[in-house]
Amino acid sequence: MSGTRTRLISGLIAFAAVLPVLLFGGFTGVFVLVAVAAAICVWEFVSMALPDRPRGTMLLMMLLGAGMYWSSAQSTAGAGAQLFGSSVSASSSLLLLLLLSACLSAIWFVVTAQQTDGLADRWARFMLGLVYVPLLLGLLPALVRLEGGQGWLWVPLFIAWCGDIGGYFAGRAFGDRKMFPLISPKKTWAGFVGGLFLSALGLLLFKYVFYDPLLAEPAQLSRPLGLLDCAVLGVVGYAAAVLGDLVESMLKRSFGVKDSGKIMPGHGGLLDRIDGVQFALVVVYFWVVAVREAVL
Repeated sequence: MSGTRTRLISGLIAFAAVLPVLLFGGFTGVFVLVAVAAAICVWEFVSMALPDRPRGTMLLMMLLGAGMYWSSAQSTAGAGAQLFGSSVSASSSLLLLLLLSACLSAIWFVVTAQQTDGLADRWARFMLGLVYVPLLLGLLPALVRLEGGQGWLWVPLFIAWCGDIGGYFAGRAFGDRKMFPLISPKKTWAGFVGGLFLSALGLLLFKYVFYDPLLAEPAQLSRPLGLLDCAVLGVVGYAAAVLGDLVESMLKRSFGVKDSGKIMPGHGGLLDRIDGVQFALVVVYFWVVAVREAVL
C-alpha cells in the first residue's frame, strides 16, 4: 500500500472515531476526548524528550499535566474555581499551577539526579512539555464554553486539516523551493500557498454549509462567525498551524527522532498529527477571547 493511501485511510479512520464526540459530546465529551489525546501526546513527548528519565517522571508529568489541562479547559468558564474555600480566577489558577509545577519538577530532578550533566536541560524539557501539550490542547474544550462554542470548536480543526491537505498536494505537485530545509526538508513555499488557499476556502465552506447546522439556535448569537473571522483566521491561523508543524519538526530534530510515535500509520504519532492544530488553537482562542470584541 502506498504511503499516500495509508495516510489517507488512517486519517479517515481517526476522523470517523472522533466525529460523534465532536458533534454530540458537548463540553464534557470534548473535554474527555481531548484529555485522552493529551495523555497520549504527553506520553509521546516525554518518550522523545526524556528517554533516559528517572523512574516516575512520566507519572509526574501526567499528574501535573492533568492540572494544567483542566485549568486551560476551564479558562472560559466564567466562574472562578474554589481553592481552600477561596474563589480563584482561571488566570490565577494557571499561574499557581505553573509555579507549583516548576517547583515540584525542579525538586524531582534534583533528588533523582545521578549526574549533573544535562540536568538543567532535562528540567527545561519537562516544563516545555507541560506548556506545549496539555496547556495548549486544553484550549480546545475551552472554546466550547464560548457563545457559539460548537462552531468555534471546528474552526482550528478546519484550518489545520484543510491546510494540511492543500499543503500536501500542492507541495507534491509544485514544490521545489524549500521554506526551512534545515528544520523541515519537505515543507515548500508552494505547499504553504496551497495550504493557505485551501484553509481560507475551507473556512468559507464551513461558514456557509456547516456552521448553522452545528448550532442549536444560530439566530440567537450576538456575533456569529463572519467573513472577517474567516479572513483573519484563515490567514493568520494557517500561518500559526504551519509554525506549529515547524516547531514540532524542530523538537524532533533536537531530540533525534523521526516521528513522535507510531499510533497512526502514515502519520507517525498523534503529536505529529495535531501539531498544526495546537498553534492554530492559540490564534483562534486569542482572537475570540481577546481581540474579536474590540474590532467587531
